[in-house]
Amino acid sequence: MIANINNLITILGKIKDVRRRGWIKRDVVAPESDADHMYSMAMEILLMAPPQLNKLHCLELALTHDLPEIYSSDFIPGEITEDEKHALELAAMQKLATELNFPKLIEWFNEYEQQSSPEAKFVRCIDKTDNVITAAYYEREGRTDWPIVSEFSANALNKIAQVECCGQNVCVQTVKNIVKTFDDRKKYE
Repeated sequence: MIANINNLITILGKIKDVRRRGWIKRDVVAPESDADHMYSMAMEILLMAPPQLNKLHCLELALTHDLPEIYSSDFIPGEITEDEKHALELAAMQKLATELNFPKLIEWFNEYEQQSSPEAKFVRCIDKTDNVITAAYYEREGRTDWPIVSEFSANALNKIAQVECCGQNVCVQTVKNIVKTFDDRKKYE
């Protein structure tokens, strides 16, 4: 039971307002919010999670992994140290867990951050894959002048390669298929 409905209203509203700064930096028209990103990841998990993983737990991790950004900010890589980012996000998640009277959020946050389960590792791969899917959508729809598919796919493939997990291959193949689709499209333009 939600202890304070006003906190729920505020938190769910705020996560929809946090615009992802990586897209803003690349002048994307109407960039996604953290809520949009987490929903996309949830759909990708439903479609791509290997059967040996606990799909519900993958969804729990995906739907909460960026929640701390309500209070901590959406940092662009290199903007602050990983330790600073982790400390700010942990404090934010602790605040959210208190506001929602849901201490499990802290456990999920730590599991995802520490990559301590097969599900957390797969969700990290999906997080990187989703960036490429979103970049492809933005580029295809003309919402940016940047060639962001090549940039985001190279980064995603590098990050996914660092996470050995069940489901890694499906993420790599998805990214490679997107790159091939964009390369083929450019040949005929």
